[in-house]
Amino acid sequence: MSCLLVAATVPAISQSSSSSLAGKWVGVLDSVHGDGTVDPDNAFFDFKIENSALSGSAGSALNKMSNVANARVDGNNVRFDVPAGSGNVVHFALTLAGDRLSGTATGLPADAGTRIVVETRKADADWKTAEPVPHTTDQLFANVAALDKELFDAYNSCDLATMSKLTADDLEFYHDKTGLAVGKQVFLDAIKNNICGKVHRELLPGTLEVHRLAGFGAVEIGMHRFTHPNNPSDGVGQAKFITIWRYKDGTWQMTRAISYDHEAAPGQ
Repeated sequence: MSCLLVAATVPAISQSSSSSLAGKWVGVLDSVHGDGTVDPDNAFFDFKIENSALSGSAGSALNKMSNVANARVDGNNVRFDVPAGSGNVVHFALTLAGDRLSGTATGLPADAGTRIVVETRKADADWKTAEPVPHTTDQLFANVAALDKELFDAYNSCDLATMSKLTADDLEFYHDKTGLAVGKQVFLDAIKNNICGKVHRELLPGTLEVHRLAGFGAVEIGMHRFTHPNNPSDGVGQAKFITIWRYKDGTWQMTRAISYDHEAAPGQ
C-alpha cells in the first residue's frame, strides 16, 4: 500500500457531510490476514471543498501519489478507486462518523480471507490527531494459544474426535524417547492406548511462543508438564515442545510436532 496517495474529485454532497469531511485525516491501513496476523500500514486523507464538490488526496505516505477514479459520496459514505500498479485497482469504502472516517479497502493482492481495514481520525494542519490511532491487534498468538488449549483439553479428556479434527492426515510426531510416528491414526491410537485416563498435560505458564510461518501457518514453542492423576507415584514429568500449525481454507491443523528433553519436573 505504500504506493497510495490519491488526488480526488467527488460529486456534490450535502453541506453537513462536506464540512465534516473537509480537512486532514490520519490513521491506519492494515492488512488483517485470516490467520490473525496483521501487516500494518498508514493512511492519510486531505479533503477540500470546492464548488460544493469534494477534492483532495489520500494514501499511505504523503510523498506517493496516485489518481483516484469513480469517486462518489452518498450521505456519510465515501467511495473511490485507486490504481495501484500491475493492473490492480484498490476500492475504498469509508464511512464518516463524527471525527472518525473508517471502513475497508479491497482489490490488493492478498491471501484468501485477508481484510484491509482503514481507520482514521481528524487531524490538525500538521497531520497530528488528538490521540494516536492504534493499528489492528495481531491475533496470531491468541489464536494459537486457543488451539493449544483446545488440543490438550481434548488430550486430557480423551476427546479423540476433537483431536482428529485438529490433526493433519500426514502428521509427523517426533518424540525424543520413542522416535518418529507418522500419520493421524497412529497418533490417535497412541493417545487412546497410552494417554487416556492415565496422563494429564499442563502448559507451563509464561513459556509459550508463537511465530508466523508466512504462507503456511505458525510455529508454537513452549514447555509442558505431565502428571498421572490415578498414579501420583509415577511423578511429574516435563518436556519442551515445538508444534507446526497449518492454516488452510480457514482451518488450522497440526502437521508436525516435536516433544523433547523429557525429564522429571524440578522437585521430583
